[in-house]
Amino acid sequence: MQRKKSLPDVQALPAVAVKQGTQVMTREEISVLSSARRDQIRRDIQEAEKYRANPILYIFNPHIRDWFSRQQLMLVVVVVNICLAVVFFKLLT
Repeated sequence: MQRKKSLPDVQALPAVAVKQGTQVMTREEISVLSSARRDQIRRDIQEAEKYRANPILYIFNPHIRDWFSRQQLMLVVVVVNICLAVVFFKLLT
């Protein structure tokens, strides 16, 4: 699982001033990064409010669908084990 970065990658920016062997960001670059971060936080809050208002949306969440597609084999094994447990329990009774 990858951690979410707090700000976009600095190397992706086209212009980074070089001063005394270190990379120094300009005020414009800092402004762009901070506004992008504020927009991302605002979108995250809106998404959280949307899911809080309607929990059914979790089913249609792309992250949940991706998790199910990655765990298909494990889910099949769990279902088969439950079925076998029910069959053996009925045989015993």
